[in-house]
Amino acid sequence: MIKKILVTLFILILIIAIGIISLIVFVDPNNFRGFISDKVRDKTGYELTIEGDLRWHIWPQVSLLTDSVKLNDAGAQKPILTADNMRLDVELLPLFSKKLVVKNVFVKSAVINITDESKGEMAHKKNANNIPNKPDEDKQKNEEQSKSSWQFTLNKFEVADSTLVLQQKDTLINFRNINLTVEQKADKNLNVDFKGNVDKNQQDLFYVANANIDLSQYPEQATIDLKKFDYTLTGIGVPSGEIKGNLKTVLHYQKNPQSVNTQDLILSVNDNTFTGNVSLNLANKPYLALDLNSDKLNLDPFIATKEKPSDNESSPSQQTTPVVSTVQKTHNELDFLNSFNAKAKLNIKQIVANQITLDNVHADISNNDGIATFNNLNFDFAKGHITANGFASGKQKNALIKLNSKISNIDLNEFFNQINTPNDLVGVFNANGELEASTISTANLLSSLRGNVAINIANARLDNINIQNIIQNAAAKYSKDVLTTENQQKYTEFHQISANGNINNGNLDVTTLTANSETLDIINGSGRVGLVQKDLDINLNVKMLGGWNGKSETIAKLQQLTIPLRIYGEFTKLHYQIDISQVFKDVLNDKLQQGLDKLREKLENRNSKDDSKSKSKQKAADILGQLFKK
Repeated sequence: MIKKILVTLFILILIIAIGIISLIVFVDPNNFRGFISDKVRDKTGYELTIEGDLRWHIWPQVSLLTDSVKLNDAGAQKPILTADNMRLDVELLPLFSKKLVVKNVFVKSAVINITDESKGEMAHKKNANNIPNKPDEDKQKNEEQSKSSWQFTLNKFEVADSTLVLQQKDTLINFRNINLTVEQKADKNLNVDFKGNVDKNQQDLFYVANANIDLSQYPEQATIDLKKFDYTLTGIGVPSGEIKGNLKTVLHYQKNPQSVNTQDLILSVNDNTFTGNVSLNLANKPYLALDLNSDKLNLDPFIATKEKPSDNESSPSQQTTPVVSTVQKTHNELDFLNSFNAKAKLNIKQIVANQITLDNVHADISNNDGIATFNNLNFDFAKGHITANGFASGKQKNALIKLNSKISNIDLNEFFNQINTPNDLVGVFNANGELEASTISTANLLSSLRGNVAINIANARLDNINIQNIIQNAAAKYSKDVLTTENQQKYTEFHQISANGNINNGNLDVTTLTANSETLDIINGSGRVGLVQKDLDINLNVKMLGGWNGKSETIAKLQQLTIPLRIYGEFTKLHYQIDISQVFKDVLNDKLQQGLDKLREKLENRNSKDDSKSKSKQKAADILGQLFKK
């Protein structure tokens, strides 16, 4: 038995050896040179030049080796492709039947140029008319191909350590260290491994991809099962120095109507992960449908921080002001909305951006003919809730964004802490209004806001200013009946503050303002709050109902009067101005009038025996009365 096995093995080895010797002796690899070049020219229109002789390589597999190869477009200054060498791994037995079955094509150190210098007759023909070949021409080509006695089959294609140079207008994009493997697993079913890096403008994108491609129904349909796509972006201008992540999905392509749909999409960007689906229909105007979900979206790595100018750099005041035209250029920043239609649903549990945290973000947005509609935009913020509905238009000359917003139960202390702004006002903030803006630029958004708002602040406290003490201290300077308070609090509390106003040019113009507490009533107020400059200038008419320290008669009178108070300055450096002199003039006039009335009553009621004396006293009383009235 063992002898039979050994004899069988020997016969097999002998057959293989005879086959290899026969291949070397009877099959000249240079016979394939013209066949391969013709195949490339027929399929692509480009000329393939193989320099040097083709030669066999027997171990570890039967291979055809070439020296340098070039692929040219006739009339071009540079070849589209150059490679140091190329290897074709072929099957042995089909060669004797004049069948070139290539198991693998391996190209090493290739340089691919897709630039203006590599464009020749083929590129110009495509750009000029893009006219398909006539039926007679196609028939002639098929007849010429049928004359060849060789048949060609390719199972695997490899590119190693290669470079692709792509010209985009005046910019060159370099695809470096390309390692590509395309292997046919079944009939029209491919497995693709792809890795390398792309550099442009001192930025590098490193990528590794693996996918299965089903072309069994191509060109009508195709399916790409993208099992892996890992990427890392580094370089100058990249936020936080590095952006990395991965993508997994199944892409379905359809020719008629032309569309691309995803299935089981998982996308990660740094620490952010999205799931959902994307659909793109290109039949007429592109239509994009998004349905994305995420547990957390951290935007901090993508928000570029502005670098402070160095000491050597001159300040803006020292630099020469350029002469520019005073004519303002108008441009609709939302013009891109006209190029596609879309519908998007976003559900994100938390968004973090520059210490600002938004929770439970839900958005339902649609775009139709250049008008994006916000059907339902709502989120939790600073312990409260914000909802908005409206639209953004890219159809007119300038951008237009209109929102009908409602703000509920925002904690002002939490709000100012999140936007990193010092504040002297705390409370629970509620507001609603209709707002519009003419830009999407964050730098100019506040200054472009227009609209009207109604504001209500419950349990409000104004820190670092005590209106009650301001009034009482001012009154103490005019009357000894009013005493200053020894224990002075450094804040003013109100049960509620209500205001109405209009927003324009970065300012909130307050038309009406009222407030109340146990000791204070603001009857009416008006003024300006600078949203951009972060300052205010408000005039108040105040009644101090309680908390006075002094004699009851004067205090009772002051409680009935309205005291004008002006509060102005930056949010963190508020100042006040109070004019209480006129108030005390009114109080003193009332007291003098009361004293005069008492004196007149005494004079009128006194019985005097001397009539002439009585008449003179009456006359004196009348004169005094006229003087006091003056």
